[in-house]
Amino acid sequence: MDEVIREFLIESNEYLDELDSDLVELEKKTYDQELLARVFRAFHTIKGTSGFLS
Repeated sequence: MDEVIREFLIESNEYLDELDSDLVELEKKTYDQELLARVFRAFHTIKGTSGFLS
């Protein structure tokens, strides 16, 4: 189980790094549907994976 949690943390940190820059970019391009979808997908993936671990 420790390996699964470790992988989750690594993957989540990667998504959070991407989200950091994507959210800043989204402030500039508020109508960019592809960017917005990428942000939602990242949050959804983190949420879904964390639910699997609980």
